Amino acid sequence: MKRRYCFFNVDGLLNRSSDWKKPFTINYGLVNFFCHFLSQNNLIPILTSSWRIGFNGPGDENNAPYIKELEEIFKAYGLKIYAKTPYLKGRPREKEIERFLYFHKPLNYIVIDGNPDEYERTGSHIFFIDPETGFTETDAKRASKLLSKLDKKIAG
Repeated sequence: MKRRYCFFNVDGLLNRSSDWKKPFTINYGLVNFFCHFLSQNNLIPILTSSWRIGFNGPGDENNAPYIKELEEIFKAYGLKIYAKTPYLKGRPREKEIERFLYFHKPLNYIVIDGNPDEYERTGSHIFFIDPETGFTETDAKRASKLLSKLDKKIAG
């Protein structure tokens, strides 16, 4: 069975820009919306954030404390972070996602991010959120609609 991925950034998605005064802050309310979105759409989370520096692998004992916290939260929803995109020095996040997709061919995917500067072009798979608000319930509904549209396009 082919997988369906959700590439996600943490800052501006699972926290708000107002939370950035303290590094590696997680807003549990936003995580709730995001995890429900992942579960309802049967998506496998792929970390694209700078937080990925602390991610060695799913459940790895050497993961950074902030990653372990994020993994525990995801685990409560029956989810786990599957992988991370590669780090390509000086390249935008879009290129890192493209590299990941080259080696892992999913059935479908969605990219959720709050930073359009990381993308040279905006494709049909990219869903931008407002980093001032983070990932809201409204975003979850709109992203689900986009994913459904993408699924229909694939099905022909």
